[in-house]
Amino acid sequence: MKKLLLLAFGVLFALPAFSAMSIGGEFDYYMVNGFDSDNPVSFQDNWYKGEVDFRTSVGDFSQVRIEVEEDQSWNRGRGTFPEGTPSINYFRVITDWGKFFALEKVGIRTDIGLYSYQTFDRVHFTEFGYEYSENYMNPYLRKDFGFKLSLSIADGLVQPYYAMSFDTTESDANPDGYEFLAGVGFDFDKVGLPLWLEGYFWDQTGEEKNAFGIEAMYTLALSNFKFKTGGFMISTQEDDIDGRGQQWGYGVVFRAYDVQIGVSGTGAFGSDYWDEKRPDAHSVLSAMGIEVSYDILDWLTVLTGCGLAFGDYRENAAGDRTFQTFEAGVIVRPDKGVQYRLGYIYADKEAVSDAGKLSGYFSRTLNTKKLTAEKGGLYFTLKIDY
Repeated sequence: MKKLLLLAFGVLFALPAFSAMSIGGEFDYYMVNGFDSDNPVSFQDNWYKGEVDFRTSVGDFSQVRIEVEEDQSWNRGRGTFPEGTPSINYFRVITDWGKFFALEKVGIRTDIGLYSYQTFDRVHFTEFGYEYSENYMNPYLRKDFGFKLSLSIADGLVQPYYAMSFDTTESDANPDGYEFLAGVGFDFDKVGLPLWLEGYFWDQTGEEKNAFGIEAMYTLALSNFKFKTGGFMISTQEDDIDGRGQQWGYGVVFRAYDVQIGVSGTGAFGSDYWDEKRPDAHSVLSAMGIEVSYDILDWLTVLTGCGLAFGDYRENAAGDRTFQTFEAGVIVRPDKGVQYRLGYIYADKEAVSDAGKLSGYFSRTLNTKKLTAEKGGLYFTLKIDY
């Protein structure tokens, strides 16, 4: 953490000539304490993410964005691994060419630099997040240097984009050294319909690996009632695997006054592909999360939820158990961007890696199953977005 702050201050003092600079970022901390007294390791914690973002204008048409990040490596200095070193996650120069040329009907923007050029990633609204494509195989470019061209047509109704990145290290994984992403988003909210659609195609040259996907989200808000549904479907092909494999996810949220109910799930189909990629561990419906929350006050929410597994996925990847995880807790928001969570969590010892997500992807950041498989345990999380 000390190195992250030093690097952040270095970037800050390196930009004195820029005007209108803003600073933001994110810090995430997770802790779980198991109730199993026979387990010698009953407590684990993790500084999951620490990042500082800088954004500043350069003249009237351009801006520079820099992100300094230390992701999960803070924990290494507390064990046998060397202390993690923060790095510049991206450095971007963004120019609004539509404004430069005084265009009224078309928006044109370029984004050049060190960055991971992703899709829009708008479909993400449940706690379990199975409708969020990036949790699975959402294609994005992650080479050393690249550019992205974004257009806005018909007052933002149509938003096409094209991105390419270059592997300056000439790695063996991608001998041709580049990959590209092309897509288009449709924001029908611009014409009064609360619907978002997006389609994209990603290709990694050299490996003959590609994917195309579609995402959709619909929102209906009426007074004290709100309904939202959405999801994705991505089809992937790899040169050493027969056929294409499809992964899909969905989410539904219904809110009435201060009570919200959410359901999300995911699955896979395309037997030839998945039989080689993940033999006997895929189903059209593989996993589901169910969550219920109640806002007691503007700053206080109670939340409960459970994770379930189905089909061959349950039998071969989830210990042949339908019930996977359970959580109940409270969320406290003393300030905008600051969130504390405290509660009880249980994760079956055979729980799949996609389960246990309510408190911030526990199964990916901590060995929750080892600590809470018998009697469960307490969890605490802190998230700061500023």
